[in-house]
Amino acid sequence: MLCPSPSWGGLEMNVERISRWLSDRGHRVVFIGDPESELYNRLASSSAIISTPLESSSKASDLIRAPQLAAAVRTHNIQILISHLNRNFLLIALARKMLGKKCRLTYMQHMHVGGTKRDMLHTWMHRQLDAWITPLEMFVNPLLQKTRLKQEQIAVIPFGIELDRFTSKRPTKSDARRKLGLPEEAIVAGVVGRLDPKKGQHVLIEACARVHREGHRIHILIVGDESRHEITGYAEQLRATTRDLQLESYVQFFPHFDDVETAYAAMDVFALTSQSETYGMVTIEAMASGLAVIGTNEGGTPGIIEDGVNGLLVPPMDAESLASALLRVISDEDLRKRLAESAKREAVEKYSHIRQCELLEQLFERLVAENAQDS
Repeated sequence: MLCPSPSWGGLEMNVERISRWLSDRGHRVVFIGDPESELYNRLASSSAIISTPLESSSKASDLIRAPQLAAAVRTHNIQILISHLNRNFLLIALARKMLGKKCRLTYMQHMHVGGTKRDMLHTWMHRQLDAWITPLEMFVNPLLQKTRLKQEQIAVIPFGIELDRFTSKRPTKSDARRKLGLPEEAIVAGVVGRLDPKKGQHVLIEACARVHREGHRIHILIVGDESRHEITGYAEQLRATTRDLQLESYVQFFPHFDDVETAYAAMDVFALTSQSETYGMVTIEAMASGLAVIGTNEGGTPGIIEDGVNGLLVPPMDAESLASALLRVISDEDLRKRLAESAKREAVEKYSHIRQCELLEQLFERLVAENAQDS
């Protein structure tokens, strides 16, 4: 696993989870990352995972780091290298030229591709990849259109979660609300994620005010922190908005905590307010938790949520539309239950971490077989 990221957010959490899951299934996992990062320290604490440092891009150029990466691959006899950061394409492509085909090179997509990447440099870098892992089928055509990747390079493997955390092992609603200080009988809508303007938590607060004006005294639960090294003042802005709208008694803030299933257990409705999410693990977690989910109709969310079937979709950064969707699920208990049941059923069928690991293992087997043919 290669992820020299200094940050700690959804992407890094995914890398930690996948590393531990594969290790638990008997794979030898080597993690290569920034030794000063939260991710590195977490994985280095595991006796089952080998961690080896690589300087971050702020300290050294890819021309310097590529030989270091190639040396780490040789030292630990890494057969398959999974890279998780799109800014590392040049790094891994240069390392590939030093390693040859002995190590199979893959990229796991966590972010949008963005603009067209069909120029000579991107084409050369992408051709060094043996596989590009994307989490949703809806991303395949854009990849083929925006890059010169070949169809056979692309593998669709949905990111998974440990379902039992959010189903059989989650606390009761009463226990969760008691722990978080939320009223037992209230309707609670919430969001889990990094506090960032692009995540749009302020939209949920503004929508709450609109819902209150319609006579529904819902409560809001916001769980998350500002990114480490990226303090923007957004957290204080959210609290100021809450005060300005006189919602202090109805909006509760909590920093991120590890047993996040407690937060979902306390909710009735989950609102993904992000401007755009490539995938949104929190959406999957909310679905598995049996919540009615409202998501923004951008990014990968429409590939997970089908409007009116397993959730509702609204335009991003639109407090009025979000308020209308909240009013729909608040006012119609049958709709709320139907959306929640459909979401949970789909999460169980599609988004188990076991299924993700099995699909990864099938890809590994193919890559190793190709390596044997080339040897």
